[in-house]
Amino acid sequence: MARIADTVLAGVQAELNADTGLDLKAASPFPATCVVTMVNGAAKYMADTGSYDRITYEAMNSRYGKGAAETVTARLVELLREL
Repeated sequence: MARIADTVLAGVQAELNADTGLDLKAASPFPATCVVTMVNGAAKYMADTGSYDRITYEAMNSRYGKGAAETVTARLVELLREL
């Protein structure tokens, strides 16, 4: 996390899909939240639950389990609220 006034950068090592990024931005208490993926190296895809249900490329090529993206999003929102 990095905060500059009312702008926040939320970074994760895994590559999140657009739905997860949008969920994080919608839940953020900051008016300008930028989700940055593949920070400090790439950790492959972290697909959301819906991607596992639809059997997408991202889900089938992820080393993370179903629900991981939602868990990370919830924790990032907690951290954003603490800033």
